[in-house]
Amino acid sequence: MVEWLHMEKELIQELKSLIEGDVDMSEEILNSRSTDYSIFSVKPQVVVFPKHSKDIQELVHWVDVKRQMGGYSDLSLTVRAAGTCMSGGSLNESIIVDTTKYMSGILEIVKKDYGFQYNPITKHSFPVVGHVKVLPGTPYKILEQELEKYSMVMPCFPASKNLCAVGGMVGNNGAGEKSLKYGQNKDFVLELKAVFSDGNEYHVKPISKTELDAKMIEDTFEGRLYRSVWNLIQRNRNEIKEAKPKTTKNSSGYLIWDVWDEETQTFDLTKMIVGAQGTTAIITEITYKVVPIETFSNLLVLFADSSERLPKIVENLSGFDIETMEVYDKHTFKFAVRFFKDFLKDKGILGILKYAFNFIPEIWMSLTGGIPEYVVLIEFVSNDRKEIEGEAIRAQKALGFLKLPSRILTTEKEIEKYWNIRRDSFKLLSDHSKKLRTAPFIDDCVIPVVHYPAYMKELTELLDSRKLLYTVAGHLGNGNLHVIPLMDFQNPETQKIIFELSEKVYTIVKKYEGSITAEHNDGIIRTPYLPYMFGDHMVSVFQELKDIFDMRNIFNPKKKVGGTVEDIQNWIIKPRQK
Repeated sequence: MVEWLHMEKELIQELKSLIEGDVDMSEEILNSRSTDYSIFSVKPQVVVFPKHSKDIQELVHWVDVKRQMGGYSDLSLTVRAAGTCMSGGSLNESIIVDTTKYMSGILEIVKKDYGFQYNPITKHSFPVVGHVKVLPGTPYKILEQELEKYSMVMPCFPASKNLCAVGGMVGNNGAGEKSLKYGQNKDFVLELKAVFSDGNEYHVKPISKTELDAKMIEDTFEGRLYRSVWNLIQRNRNEIKEAKPKTTKNSSGYLIWDVWDEETQTFDLTKMIVGAQGTTAIITEITYKVVPIETFSNLLVLFADSSERLPKIVENLSGFDIETMEVYDKHTFKFAVRFFKDFLKDKGILGILKYAFNFIPEIWMSLTGGIPEYVVLIEFVSNDRKEIEGEAIRAQKALGFLKLPSRILTTEKEIEKYWNIRRDSFKLLSDHSKKLRTAPFIDDCVIPVVHYPAYMKELTELLDSRKLLYTVAGHLGNGNLHVIPLMDFQNPETQKIIFELSEKVYTIVKKYEGSITAEHNDGIIRTPYLPYMFGDHMVSVFQELKDIFDMRNIFNPKKKVGGTVEDIQNWIIKPRQK
């Protein structure tokens, strides 16, 4: 319970006179902001809906002053957008700053030739054809619809793209199905505006070494911040280089290894805000790079009979220009077939009949017991129909030695059903679990694909030893698997199992040179386990970074640093009292 409750009325009155936005303490609002897509319930004291950046600046300054006065050590600000975080990153016992009500909208869309961006993972380049300025509370689906009018897209969206908002995507360094080709949010954030802990808004973008030197001699908050981050990186250069995850995706820790680029002599402080879950600054404006939409799509669907096949699929397609390479397991497949009627909403009678007809092969496969262990989706896109048709056929032939059943799908309605299963796998579990509910806690590990078989063997043995029902779906090309158990949170043993499995799974992830979170971030659920991945020294570097940006711990405390196992115990969903 926060210390300032005894002054609640006085403080709330101050808040209301401070900002133009709304201050809400109604039970309905507090309860709705007490949960996200994680396994936690954390009730705030108040929810604030800022109208603009000035409101956020006033809030930060006000909290900073109160913290300096003493007696308000638990007063803090946690920014929330759509509340789809799976790690508890948008939850807090103090003040929730909800950006979705007023700080939503697209400020400008500009077509501009930024040249080509190289992807060192796929060794292919893609054109960047413009940028979009957007407010943090903007739903991604609105951004997608507006960009579509210009034949452009910001491709680093998660599976929850119809629910999430862009502020959370940046805060978590989100990615998704197109991450193999395009990377993560950190690769598409061009510039940011953000309020730092001194209560002022700053324009943050990549700068040259000459520009950095000029900033570092300034006797200002910004100058001291740049100087301190630079010095920290230089003092710990070798340790930072060694600690950088060897995986192609990562959202764990602070992205300090991406701040200074020795080769280009570029210093990019956006990397200390992207993926930081609002612990270093509050984002007020995002400038994203955008790429062209490609018109035609072919989907190569493979049915694999074991996890041993998966690395071979990735390895033998390494030279292809693939947009997406996804996978889901037989449990996900069975759930989708069982509840495929949920995909038919708003399709009309004719649409339902057509869609159901398309699902006949999969329903028959389910009834006859022929469901494969894994379904692999490999998508090729282009503005040249013949080009992608040829590419899909070549890929199918390249994998012919594996003798796996496969299909090449060329029409939107054929392709759609498979993407519906993949994108809605988590929602399927959430909606159709009655006594059991989804438990994302080991849900976002990423390991080099070469270790897939050994990793999956140890992981499934662990889960099966606890007789858990779970699904596996994720981004095969990146080695990022989302493992979602279904658990009974009314069972007192559930919490013990979560702690036991967390320790064991993260130990296995470390063994196979992986990361404990590729795109869902640390939040409440993984912050205590960062030493498993990075060691105590790098965690102390993360703490020093936090102190540089936020000396009085105003921003989203107990995420990234400072979180404990006791926090998980306190905030995890509790069994109902009988």
